[in-house]
Amino acid sequence: MDDKTSSPLRSRPPIIAVLGHVDHGKTSLLDAIRSTNVQAGETGGITQHIGAYQIVYNQHPLTFIDTPGHAAFTSMRARGGQTADLAILVVAADDGVMPQTKESLAHINSANIPYIVALNKIDLPQAQPDRVKTQLVEAGVLVEGYGGNVPIVEVSATRKTNLDLLLENLLLLAELQELKADPEGTLEAIVIESTLDKHQGPLATVILKNGSLAPGQDITTVPNKPQETPLSGRVRALTDWQGQPVPKAIPSTPCRILGFSQVPPVGSIITHKHSLSQFSTKTQHITQTEINSLSSDQSQQGILLKTDVVGTLEAISHNLPEKIHLVHAGAGAISESDILLAQTSSVPVYGFRTKPTPSAKKLAQIEHIPIHTFDTIYDLLDHLQLLSTKTISKHQQETINGQATIIKIFNLPQSTVFGCKSDSGVIKTGDQVHLKRSDGSSKNARITSLKIGSKDVSKVSPSQEFGLVLTPQLDAKPGDQIISFSPPPVLI
Repeated sequence: MDDKTSSPLRSRPPIIAVLGHVDHGKTSLLDAIRSTNVQAGETGGITQHIGAYQIVYNQHPLTFIDTPGHAAFTSMRARGGQTADLAILVVAADDGVMPQTKESLAHINSANIPYIVALNKIDLPQAQPDRVKTQLVEAGVLVEGYGGNVPIVEVSATRKTNLDLLLENLLLLAELQELKADPEGTLEAIVIESTLDKHQGPLATVILKNGSLAPGQDITTVPNKPQETPLSGRVRALTDWQGQPVPKAIPSTPCRILGFSQVPPVGSIITHKHSLSQFSTKTQHITQTEINSLSSDQSQQGILLKTDVVGTLEAISHNLPEKIHLVHAGAGAISESDILLAQTSSVPVYGFRTKPTPSAKKLAQIEHIPIHTFDTIYDLLDHLQLLSTKTISKHQQETINGQATIIKIFNLPQSTVFGCKSDSGVIKTGDQVHLKRSDGSSKNARITSLKIGSKDVSKVSPSQEFGLVLTPQLDAKPGDQIISFSPPPVLI
């Protein structure tokens, strides 16, 4: 939140979240980037706490968030704070795409931020980068060279291979984001870690998104719910991520605050007491009347699905009603992370022969997230069919941007490319589209790549012939229509 009467906006460093499957080398990669030894102090080589660190590469600062899981990453968004500007999805070149990789991807997509794939452990003899890239494409990550534009960098954290290339790609993505903040404007900091120190009292690790922070200032949390009471305090001590006292913290800077009367929740937004009135209370609850709120594909109803085993998950996924879209799916108990992802995606949770953990059930009750569990596939599919009929038809309210006809289909190993001719309007990379088949049925997807000849383009105009790649990949025939549209705004 910017104070319009203050100084002009200035560029700020990117804040980068690092996510991936356990033991794929997230903390080792950060350790290599920072050339310090955080990893050695972690039990079993797995991160035991959230850390925020800042490095300088070619005179450009970059701030990194190392997460032990996804709950904290998502809870920041659930409380209204979008902390990360970019993300790194770490995947081991020997291990490949694992369940937690897919969960990480779901959280990144939910945050709607650009990301880079860091293909780690490339130095190992058993590394199979091409196999892993194919797995990523199958998981919906259209990496560069495989029909998409998601950057992928082959790295080795242990040998520090290609770290410069990774950092250069991050800086390029950050430049495209045009990240700005006002150091003299309204303070907006987000809590990424909090703890009760037995000697010092409540401590909060925060990253500033706007404004500045200094010792002696009166601060408060911003209520996330109407009934929530702000936590207030005065900054008694301010240290950087290395534990050194600092006189002032500025945007994108990670720092630790001593001075709250209680431990603030992770994800809380912090501002100066005198600025509290400038923040409107943000409530992101989902009620039963909002169950038919639409997912990122605005013509479909999104759900989060958990099943007992992977085989059952595949069977259900292949039999979903046409208008039901999986925001995330996995095997195992319904977790707190699932509830938080459902909250930020505005979708209900479904379980088949699996139950929520006690903590997930409690969180769902607090946050008003519907959980539906079933023991027979027929009952589940019947319920989803009923849900799909309640999905509001948005087609008449959509803005049609462009239309094209599929002329030829190229089935490549990594992706399916549709050769098209533009009939009207303008079609752009990233557009949501309806694939309207000759039999009258329709599927929805997003354009991830456009080419005219061998050249990547961002848009095509009427009468141009071009190739496109969709995600998810869909079956089609020559003569089918591609309709690019802008959905109506969804009020939450």
